[in-house]
Amino acid sequence: MLKYLFSDSYGRDFSESGSVISGKVGSFVINLDRATERWNFIKRSVEALGFQTARISAEDGNLLSDDYINSISDKERYRRYFKMYPEKGTIGCSLSHEKAWKEFLLSDCEFALIFEDDASFDPSVLKNCVEDAIKYRQLWDVLELEPYHHGSPVAIRRINASHSMCVYFSNITHAGCYLINRATARKFLQKMYPIFVPLDHYINAAWEFDVKYIGVEPRVVRQRTCASQIKTTSSKKFSDIRTICSNALYNIRRSVVWFLYSCYIKITLCKN
Repeated sequence: MLKYLFSDSYGRDFSESGSVISGKVGSFVINLDRATERWNFIKRSVEALGFQTARISAEDGNLLSDDYINSISDKERYRRYFKMYPEKGTIGCSLSHEKAWKEFLLSDCEFALIFEDDASFDPSVLKNCVEDAIKYRQLWDVLELEPYHHGSPVAIRRINASHSMCVYFSNITHAGCYLINRATARKFLQKMYPIFVPLDHYINAAWEFDVKYIGVEPRVVRQRTCASQIKTTSSKKFSDIRTICSNALYNIRRSVVWFLYSCYIKITLCKN
């Protein structure tokens, strides 16, 4: 599996790079080939950031075969956690972010700003937050820039006159925009398979990777109000008692572990 994760069909090895430029940020935008309107919308904003920009051709989940999805996912575990089998678009989303991490590791960048193409932001505000946060790179491994839900944020460091880096003490979701370093991208790749949770649940389970998951408040990136390209059909929800109980246990366990790990990160960062 690691051979697959750290090389591609062309034999390119992206586990290490000898040409990483210290402090350099690359913007990697995940976009379906058929979603030209979305690309045209976000392209202007991303290029205005002034970072090296790469478009990542997203995996279209609707084109994935059932056999392939079965081979790379744990459908029963997913059902126990979310009361449904993974949708094709959900699997496509995970594979698309995987492609972005791989392209990042092939680049000469030290940090990757990963975008989904429905992200909306003020380029000058986001650029300032990213550059200011990099000054405190020792405090984070994943910098969440488009969280959903309140998250109960607690500030750990003011990075400029308007924004602070925060630890979240309750669950947040979404992966529309986040900043990662190279070590974290490798960790994400190493535990990628089998897929048993949506991508946003995967990357913010910081305790699974031993990474520092931090956010920026007030929030600088929002999700545009537009039709979802992940959830395109209604999926059957399982309502048997066993599934309901396993789903509740997953949510409770995740919330408790999230809180405890956030306490640990907060205490650790305060010592530093």
